[in-house]
Amino acid sequence: MGAAASLNPTTVSVEPGAEATTEIKVRNTGKVVDQFTLDVVGDPAAWSSVNPPTLSLLPGSEGTATVTFRPPRSSDVAAGAFPFGVRVTSKEDPAGSVTEEGSLEVGVFKDLFGELIPRTSRGSREGRHELAVDNRGNLALNADLDAVDPNDALRFRFSTPALVTEPNTATFAKLSVRPAKRFLKGPPKTHPFQVLVKPQSAPPLAVDGVMLQEAILPPWLMKALLALLALLALAAILWLTLLKPAIKSAAKDAVKAPLAAQDAKIANLAGGQKALNDAITPLVGHPVATPSVAASVVGATAAGDPFHRRLPNPGVALPANQTKTDSYTVGPNDTLSVADILLENPLGDSGTMSVEVVDGSTTTTLLVENLDNFRDLDYHFVSPPVLTGNQRLQLRVACPANNGSQATPPAAGRACSPSVLFSGFLKTTTP
Repeated sequence: MGAAASLNPTTVSVEPGAEATTEIKVRNTGKVVDQFTLDVVGDPAAWSSVNPPTLSLLPGSEGTATVTFRPPRSSDVAAGAFPFGVRVTSKEDPAGSVTEEGSLEVGVFKDLFGELIPRTSRGSREGRHELAVDNRGNLALNADLDAVDPNDALRFRFSTPALVTEPNTATFAKLSVRPAKRFLKGPPKTHPFQVLVKPQSAPPLAVDGVMLQEAILPPWLMKALLALLALLALAAILWLTLLKPAIKSAAKDAVKAPLAAQDAKIANLAGGQKALNDAITPLVGHPVATPSVAASVVGATAAGDPFHRRLPNPGVALPANQTKTDSYTVGPNDTLSVADILLENPLGDSGTMSVEVVDGSTTTTLLVENLDNFRDLDYHFVSPPVLTGNQRLQLRVACPANNGSQATPPAAGRACSPSVLFSGFLKTTTP
């Protein structure tokens, strides 16, 4: 017989991403000097190593090697027990090779990721989202679903109250968001909320979302009515100034010739009557009145210029450890329709950015974004917000004192660099 071997310990526990070891003792039971090769067999072989990989032993002597296990922190490696063997192969006596068996206990790790698609919904009665939950851990998760909003202005309904997600898979649930109160007209209202994924024996996962509530009457309705009234007024003006006079002129031309012939006949009748009267006068002894013949008479007879504006304005700084605002004021006779908003954060600053509409002492928030979540982010409005005379389109940036890109060490006190580009149409009404 070539070799005898023993493991100590035979059961090894290890956390994913960490390492654990066991020792194997090999004894040369042969009668000659022999070299033994050691390797691991079984599923854990891909994450294991033996040091040293070979032992040269005199007859009757013993040697020890260390077996190290390093399972990766991946959902491809399931939690649980994995049997393995350490094979000791004799060079001089292959038939005398042995394999010592053991068990590797891989621990549990949980890594859960969630996303709302789309992140922002819009509507006057309901907004619809789809929640995607991705299990990147190595253990199946059973999670309950819930949603909250800070102002208690929304009502939520999931297509399923809970999700079961296997490792390295994603599951989906539909979410309906309804505002508690609706309004007839006005600019859209922004309602932020959070979806909570609550797995068993693990902290909950929060996923941010926004419901943009629109008025029951669409903003274009008043514009359509005004446009219809303008078309009706234009049609009336065209009738009075062009069509009606043209019709009258054509009617006069059409009856001019018949009227001339009628006048000639009347003149002839009048001349004949006068001659008859002159002949009768000597007979009756007084003039005879000539009847008059009256001739008959026929009667005749507002979209806007493209608009682009970037905030903050040139020369306006966004210092650290402050909340700074900058705005654009709509002229007293202007109407501004905001069709697109492009948020830019080129240096990956931290903090928050808000886009607001200010009307006197009233401030309406269009959207709020965390600067850590984007570099470029654009919004396209199907029904654009409309600002009228003296209303302000305002940018608000909260820049923390310890500000810096996630890719580089924080630069204390550095000013923020985000900006927002507004695009739309500006119409000026002449008073």
